[in-house]
Amino acid sequence: MCPICMRFPESAIHVLWECDAAQDVWTGSLKILQKGVSSMTDVLQLMEYLLDRVESQELEVVLVQAWLIWNQRNRFIHGGKFHDPGWLNNHARDYLEEYWTAIDQMGVEPEMQTNRDTWQLPPHSVFKLNFDAALFLGLNISSFGAVIRNEK
Repeated sequence: MCPICMRFPESAIHVLWECDAAQDVWTGSLKILQKGVSSMTDVLQLMEYLLDRVESQELEVVLVQAWLIWNQRNRFIHGGKFHDPGWLNNHARDYLEEYWTAIDQMGVEPEMQTNRDTWQLPPHSVFKLNFDAALFLGLNISSFGAVIRNEK
């Protein structure tokens, strides 16, 4: 069950789109999202919906808002402060503005490559290791995960 609205099974699509807390953020966002479809089956369908309706510059804001919604959910679950939807919307725009200012000041050209490199299998007798870790200070626990791949 969703720890925020306490009504529906928790899923990625619920957290990012259907939960009352997420809907409050989207209502204060772009007009096109204020009357958005609520019957999305998964995040992929949501992304297709957004790509069809939102201009690319505004899509950046929408993606940062989704990231902030997810972070807010995690903060709330772990006993943190629940931010007002208006704060999240303003913070998303401020965050992007800060990002683009930093990019401009550093003289970095954003990579707008359409033909991205894709992950390749390692050569025979070589292994690739991907890993990540997380610390949950309030709970005094940590987590670590790894994936090791060979050519098969």
